[in-house]
Amino acid sequence: MKYRYWMGLVASVCMVNVAHADLINVSTTSLESSTEEAIACTIIATTGATYQGYKVLVAFSEAVGSDANPTMRVQSLRSNIVYTNDDWQGMQYLNGQALGNGTAVAGIYTNGVGRTPNTATDSGILTLFAPGDAVCAYSKEVSHTSLKKVSVALTDITDKVLATKSLSTAEAFTLQKWLPSR
Repeated sequence: MKYRYWMGLVASVCMVNVAHADLINVSTTSLESSTEEAIACTIIATTGATYQGYKVLVAFSEAVGSDANPTMRVQSLRSNIVYTNDDWQGMQYLNGQALGNGTAVAGIYTNGVGRTPNTATDSGILTLFAPGDAVCAYSKEVSHTSLKKVSVALTDITDKVLATKSLSTAEAFTLQKWLPSR
C-alpha cells in the first residue's frame, strides 16, 4: 500500500507538463486507515474563468461506516499551499492558519456541487489553486487501523461560484479569506 502513495505522486508530477484535459471532477474510491492514505490527484485547468486568478475547488472525503472519521489534506505539488480539515463543519486551515469553519461555506458547497458531505464526521474543504497547478487530496482515517472504504473527490466549481448571483456577503468574504498569498 505504501508504494501506491509514491506511484500516485510520481504519476501526478510526470503529468504536470503533458495534461491537456480540463477536468471538472476527479474522484476515487479506495481504502484508508490511520496508517494508509487514500489519494486523488489532478492538474487544475488552465482554461476557463478564474476567481481572482484562482480556480475554486471543493474537496470531499467521505468514508463508509458508522465509526468512520476521515481527515483530509489537499496540497499543491508545486507550491507551499496546504489546506486541511477533520470534520467538514469544523475548522479549515490553510498552511496551519485557521480560515473558518465549514458551516461558513456550506452554501458554496450546496451551490457548487449540490450538497454538503454525507455525515458530520466526513471531511470537506473549500480550496483555491492556481491554474495548471498539480494538486492531490489525501484522506486518512483518524483513529482506526482497520481499512475503511472512502470516496475522495476534487471538483472545480469556479464557473458555478462566478455564476451565482446570490453569493451572500458572508460567502464572498469567506472566499476572500480562503485566497492563498502569492
